[in-house]
Amino acid sequence: MAEQKIELRKIRDFGANINDTFLFLRQNIKPLLKAFFAICGIFMLGQAIFNGMYQSHSMGGILQQILSGRVSDRSASTSPYAGIFTLEYFMVILFMLLTFASMKVVLAAYLKYYLDNDGGQPGIDAIWTIYKKYFFKVFFYSIPIGLLTIFGAIFCFAPGVYLWVVFLPFTCVVVIEDADMGTAFNRCFEIIKGNFWPAFAVYLVALIIYYVSSSIISLVVGLIVGVAAYFTTKNIGATVGIVTSFLNIFSFTFYIIYFISASLQYFSLTEQRDGTGILNRIDSIGSDKNNFDNVEEQY
Repeated sequence: MAEQKIELRKIRDFGANINDTFLFLRQNIKPLLKAFFAICGIFMLGQAIFNGMYQSHSMGGILQQILSGRVSDRSASTSPYAGIFTLEYFMVILFMLLTFASMKVVLAAYLKYYLDNDGGQPGIDAIWTIYKKYFFKVFFYSIPIGLLTIFGAIFCFAPGVYLWVVFLPFTCVVVIEDADMGTAFNRCFEIIKGNFWPAFAVYLVALIIYYVSSSIISLVVGLIVGVAAYFTTKNIGATVGIVTSFLNIFSFTFYIIYFISASLQYFSLTEQRDGTGILNRIDSIGSDKNNFDNVEEQY
């Protein structure tokens, strides 16, 4: 019997969200990873390279001096921030923003195609077509949304957490609903009404899974890469740069878990609000088209 596809527009409780997240990943991991790295790879690589250079020059230099017993004295005229706010530092920030915007758009584009094609798995070309339409929108729209959330967290922690929960579905609203900035902004507040705490629980657990899984596996892999890099280069700075670059790229992969779980919660919120999924199922009753609940038997 063919494996049942995941129905995206569906109300899910906490347990159903986690189960469907991993089921969706198991069914779609290969085409998802292909599109993820093919499209996001250039930004991920750029962020990893500049971050590795920054860590190598700053943290690596400090470690090298400590281990060698030579801690140089900075002159009084040298700014204490000169070694922090370098060109590499600002390039790291830029490529980090580009990387996360790119990852979110690719994953949202995959879900949009999956939704519009009854569970069909898109190729890279199909994802790229959707990606081109929404990447710059999401990138520029996310800047004020991110700043608003950061300011909320700085001035008072609770508003920052609230805005994080409210705006987490923002990319899905822009891509899947083809919304502009104002519409997406209002839509995020609309769908969260009465559902803040269930959404918060799902997002928090998904975030914990993301960080724990990426940290544990990255730690093991990072130790192996670090030892190999050090014995190859005999240089602490170079070793720090190599390990940092490698771990950045490696940890990005686990962001998929977090985003898919958050996206399934978005579909649950919109289904509670709009009932689109159940209306579509009602409309399909009596039609010849197979839906998610009726999988053809294989003989």
